[in-house]
Amino acid sequence: MMSIDEARAAFSRSCHVSTFHGGIHAVTFQPTPDRETEDRYVVEEWEDVDQGPSWLFLAVLDGHAGSEAAEYSEKYLPTFLRNALRSKLASSGTRYDPAEVSAFLRSQIEEFDRQIGAAVIDLCPDPHELDHNSASSLLNGSDSHILRRASSGTTLSIALVDGRKENLWIVGLGDSSVVLLTNEKGSALTARRLTPLHNTSTPSEYARVKLSHPTSERNVLKDQRVLGVLSITRAIGDFSYKLPATYSVNLFSKLRSEHGDPLVPNISKDNLSPPYIIATSDVRHIDLTTVRDKEPILLLYTDGVDNIIEGRFLFRKENPSKTDPAAVLGALLSDPIDKTFLEGVFEHEVESKWNEDGNRAVEILGNMLGGRDAVRMEQIMTPALLSTTGESDLYIDDTTIIFCPLTL
Repeated sequence: MMSIDEARAAFSRSCHVSTFHGGIHAVTFQPTPDRETEDRYVVEEWEDVDQGPSWLFLAVLDGHAGSEAAEYSEKYLPTFLRNALRSKLASSGTRYDPAEVSAFLRSQIEEFDRQIGAAVIDLCPDPHELDHNSASSLLNGSDSHILRRASSGTTLSIALVDGRKENLWIVGLGDSSVVLLTNEKGSALTARRLTPLHNTSTPSEYARVKLSHPTSERNVLKDQRVLGVLSITRAIGDFSYKLPATYSVNLFSKLRSEHGDPLVPNISKDNLSPPYIIATSDVRHIDLTTVRDKEPILLLYTDGVDNIIEGRFLFRKENPSKTDPAAVLGALLSDPIDKTFLEGVFEHEVESKWNEDGNRAVEILGNMLGGRDAVRMEQIMTPALLSTTGESDLYIDDTTIIFCPLTL
């Protein structure tokens, strides 16, 4: 059996870790053999948005049904938004209306998603006319990437800080999260999740999806999932749920993974009044001047964090935790760390600042997965114990965290 130091060292080696200017730390983790992570993240400084100092752009993306939508968004969305924002602010210098920027970000993300779908329509204007050979040519030809990035999907959470560090815009699409931590004159940090989760477990989202379609459609929300498949309700991509059913029948449902498995199910029977998934994000503006003296920290993370804290697929199968993940993250980063509260959540001991290279994102993730419990730390890296479905053994979803202190 490994010692705790050996287990932590092995864990750190299994993480994809990055450190950026300004004390920004990031980690991505997926230990299951033969399973590549579909998470992506972005940390960029934008030097040319306006006439002032560089802006800061952070994003996490959680892909599903393939990584193509997340990869495409990681590669092209930051530049798409930066160029559009630069053009919009060209005449305003460093003076702008935060509400206008919020609306602009929302509209540009919808436009980015629209273009992904438009490329499919340009490639195949009328899927009714596709015969077997024509469909095969599209699915296996040089333009198949257009179909794959449209059929896959990704969540998106963004934090955008202006150059004067007076304004923060948060974008939420899907069930990834952004949390703002502040020191309210005490040792414990106050944690606020800044955008709602766009999934069927959020009552307002459940109702919105249900009311957006005729009452005669009985499978709009089947088994608490959109058309019986997706738990998220908003995303980039997922055009099986946005375009008419013929695209699913003749194209998307025929796409295969490298192992020969269908990438998306054929939902044509229930796809009667699309779209069922939308790309309308929640955008929130925060006046950073109100938290200047509160040592603010931003955390962006994919829903793997929520799943680890809940513990349903790990070490709390019989009694999942119902504690707010934002509160848990605040406790993990408080000084001193709230060990009693956290041990009640995880049922193992935790330790502050154990990571020798100082990466706080790795420290957070390690404490959530096993803390000071060497057995657990070894188990989450043991291939024979890891499941790909969550139905048995231990299941760890793709997990990404960005830790960003806002030095104001």
